Amino acid sequence: MTTSVLSVENLSVEYYTGRQRLPVLREISLSVAAGETLGIVGESGSGKSTLGLAILRALPANGRISVGRVLLDGIDLAQTQGATLRTLWKRALRLVPQNPLAALNPTLRIGEQLIEAMSGKHPVAEAQAAALLARVQIADPVRVMRSYPHELSGGMQQRVMIAMALHGAPRLLVLDEPTTSLDVTTEAAVIDLLADLIAERQPASLFISHNLGLVARIATRTAVLYAGELVEIAPTATLFQQPRHPYTQGLLRSLPHPGLRYDYHPLQSIEGAIPVPGALPDGCVFAPRCPLANDRCRHERPPLLAIAPDHATRCHYWSHLTFDLALPAPVTATALPDRAPLLTTHRLTKTIAQRRSLVDAARGKAAPAVQALAAVDLTVHRNRTLGVVGESGSGKTTLARCIIGLTPPSGGTIELLGIPLAPHIQQRPREQVRRLQMVLQNPQEALNPALPIGEALIRPMIRLGGLDGKTAAKQVSDLLRLVNLPPDYANRRPHQLSGGEKQRVAIARALAATPDLLVLDEAVSALDVSVQAAVLNILADIKERTGITYLFITHDLAVVSYLADDVVVMYRGEIVEEGPVASVLNPPLHPYTEALLAATNPHGVRLREAEAMAPATGCPFQPRCPRALDDICRTEKPPWREAGNGHRLRCHIPLEELRAMQMSG
Repeated sequence: MTTSVLSVENLSVEYYTGRQRLPVLREISLSVAAGETLGIVGESGSGKSTLGLAILRALPANGRISVGRVLLDGIDLAQTQGATLRTLWKRALRLVPQNPLAALNPTLRIGEQLIEAMSGKHPVAEAQAAALLARVQIADPVRVMRSYPHELSGGMQQRVMIAMALHGAPRLLVLDEPTTSLDVTTEAAVIDLLADLIAERQPASLFISHNLGLVARIATRTAVLYAGELVEIAPTATLFQQPRHPYTQGLLRSLPHPGLRYDYHPLQSIEGAIPVPGALPDGCVFAPRCPLANDRCRHERPPLLAIAPDHATRCHYWSHLTFDLALPAPVTATALPDRAPLLTTHRLTKTIAQRRSLVDAARGKAAPAVQALAAVDLTVHRNRTLGVVGESGSGKTTLARCIIGLTPPSGGTIELLGIPLAPHIQQRPREQVRRLQMVLQNPQEALNPALPIGEALIRPMIRLGGLDGKTAAKQVSDLLRLVNLPPDYANRRPHQLSGGEKQRVAIARALAATPDLLVLDEAVSALDVSVQAAVLNILADIKERTGITYLFITHDLAVVSYLADDVVVMYRGEIVEEGPVASVLNPPLHPYTEALLAATNPHGVRLREAEAMAPATGCPFQPRCPRALDDICRTEKPPWREAGNGHRLRCHIPLEELRAMQMSG
């Protein structure tokens, strides 16, 4: 029998707000063995991060463990204080946080911070720190040690945090959303690295995430939290194939998968919202959202039942659940309908000047510049959804801001229905502004916290739609219903809404002007999977009912496969592949598109970290391309190759060879 490194027994945690005690975790019991990774999943508000902090004894000042034990190699951390706890933090307990830049000291070089974390002394500790950076696959450890945190990419910052966490021989590693801020390709490399290091160092590990795909790749077992309770725990493969709690089933059914399409296979989102601490229902906490709930569920709290030696669930009717995740065959590509273009860009460029250092300014050197967009030709067709994908820095958001008019391009033209658009939104007539609207990733940026929701919806109808106040007010209820919100939300303010509700209001606000084109910039990337599914279904429904056109920017190819009709793939400000989504993604031909798709596969191709500057000649993707040819890729720009049905790509490798590579894997 495997001995557990970590044993959590009947753990309950409370937060104090004024004189009120709010239960945020209730009776959590679990264990983790050496070398094992336990995934912790659930929606925002389920208690995932609180569980990690409670185990590490790092709760905020108003939080405390009210009941239970946290045993690390038999030592009860819940009762450990003072010097003993500090010693454990130093030697045995480690955390890799969500935001590495916030966790690193901006005033100290990386080498100094590593040496401090290792409690070492020069010069031996310096050599050990460099070796540790090399172990986490940082190519130039000496340069990185001399760098400040802001001089590193997000992936390198996270590798530094992993190096700090895994020096020595830690017994417990808590990974709290460690890849949330990373690109999909960097995320894949970091997950692979973590899996290798955990296998090598053998700590007991908790992997906290709302990304079920990542948990499936790295976790040995998975625990599902809901409203502060453990509702299911099982080996990861079993949990994903045969969930035995309605909440777990709902999370899995909310995920977009290859082959699922909004017009054939709508996602099944979980209705309702997670209850807040202090307002938990009687009986089963999931009963208000559960399709199986009856009077027994609403009045009798279910125990955590062991339904197999390694599988437990908190559900009265777990045996009634059926789950079939048989995915449909991928939708085949169809010819592009004969629709006139709604919006086009021609050789659109954007050059962004960076700040000069004091030394460069003193020497009279010109400020360095970044080519954010490089001669982009784009066509958006009426009543179609065009997905724009690529890593951070590929130019997706810059393209969107140029189209909307928030950022004037450096060159090229933008036309709406054949009419040229002025570079800046302030130079455009009101009718053109009305026709182009945008939804941002963070709805908080679009909503005035001082205004009621109804007032936020009325303003664009008056200013852009030309309606009078009385007529606009009458249409608020219809707008809220359009995004599946009750009409009485018009009286609420943004702080009274959840993240998903705020995003729905942001979409309603953009739709208030009755635009022809709605630009959505990572509009669902920060949402829980259940809320994301609901918003995607709402967008699909609005498109079918109104005929609106979407420009949908995202890094998630599963979402693009579900919602988009066409897709363009961007790299370093250039479009490298475009066409109908079924043609471009099934199978991907361009090596970059292939790598983006393979990032979700544990055995997929991995790319090297992007260099700060693109090569001056040849293919910009060549330094990272796993299929690059010897000379031509380094010296000549790749040509466009037509793959049929509106599908084309920019690559030197002949199409027949690219297809053969995909067939051979």
